[in-house]
Amino acid sequence: MSDFFAGLNPLVLCIPFISGFIGWFTNWIAVKAMLYPVEFVGIPPLIGWQGVVPKNAEELSRNFSELIHDKLIDLEQIFADISHEDNEAIKRVVDDISEEILHEFATNLAPDKWARAREKLRSYISDLVHRNVRSVTKEILERMSREASDFIDIDSIVREAMVEDRALLGRVMMEIAGPEFKFIERSGLWFGGLFGVIQMFIWIAYPISWVLPAAGFFVGYATNWLAMTLIFEPREPVQIGPLRVQGVFIKRQLEVARNFADVIADRVLNSDNLIRHLAEGPSREPVMKIVEEQVEASMRVYERDTMVAMLVSKEKIAEAKEDMLDRVRNADMSQSGPVQAFADQSDRIHAQIEKNLQELDSSEFSVVLRPVFQKDEWKLVLAGGVIGTLIGALQVVFLFGGF
Repeated sequence: MSDFFAGLNPLVLCIPFISGFIGWFTNWIAVKAMLYPVEFVGIPPLIGWQGVVPKNAEELSRNFSELIHDKLIDLEQIFADISHEDNEAIKRVVDDISEEILHEFATNLAPDKWARAREKLRSYISDLVHRNVRSVTKEILERMSREASDFIDIDSIVREAMVEDRALLGRVMMEIAGPEFKFIERSGLWFGGLFGVIQMFIWIAYPISWVLPAAGFFVGYATNWLAMTLIFEPREPVQIGPLRVQGVFIKRQLEVARNFADVIADRVLNSDNLIRHLAEGPSREPVMKIVEEQVEASMRVYERDTMVAMLVSKEKIAEAKEDMLDRVRNADMSQSGPVQAFADQSDRIHAQIEKNLQELDSSEFSVVLRPVFQKDEWKLVLAGGVIGTLIGALQVVFLFGGF
């Protein structure tokens, strides 16, 4: 036996290490190829590459939006009770609008009478304005809450955010699946080294030139496939001797739920995107209608009040009403206080997504990430095999004297 090993080329001992490198390198390439480059590089359509995630941003964002819309977000719950007076944002809106209206009284509607009015009358008008603005703001928010599902299209907001910025989807993936990508890389090293030991003994027994390229293909292909499979399988915990085995991603459900909620609430369904959605496109008209109706209702309060009549004529109030409606119709809705207060719900969105994602069963939960890996997976696995083949051939040439 000692004579057998004595006659061996010591470079044979490099095979497990090179095999481990093949496994790590091909898996590392697979991870990078999933995310980069964001834009197509090469000569389209045949020569070149675009990251799997950015290339399929539209379809993948549709998968995300369906998951969020169907499983994770309930608009009625999100916007329930947002008109409560303990809401600081609403208090600021009421104070700001009230100040503007009182400024109108003092400078445009009745400057002389306002300047001569007693403090008691000014105080009465000020209280009336605050009560009226508070009532109108609450009614606007309550109506928007009740009708939210009619003019908030969650699918559209998610898709627009992710398709407009194709790199965003990659960043979302890194936030929620960073450990899985690391697992893919590291498992390539482990599996590659293990397969390399077997490969070494095969080479010792059959030192034929095609063995190492064939083994390289197997290592590159198998390590990619194994890593991507073990992320999601088994879905339910399986006891194997002392070990409790479960898909790497599935096992992290609570942590992923928190990270996913962070990303979606902060970068996708954030207040800026919600405001833009409400202020532009099809959503603007129904929101504008609600605001207009409440502005008209608020002006009727001033028309009927006898104390207001002491300061401002009916004609002046009618002019103010038309001017106010004109300003509302032509206003930048993204700067509207009630709209901003309505859209500022990232905390509620975060809490609801995290809670509902934690409660999904393993099959439903795997949908968060599985479609990303299924896209062009065969190309990544096959590329791993091809790279492994090339490295195996290089071993034959540089370690063992060529073919």
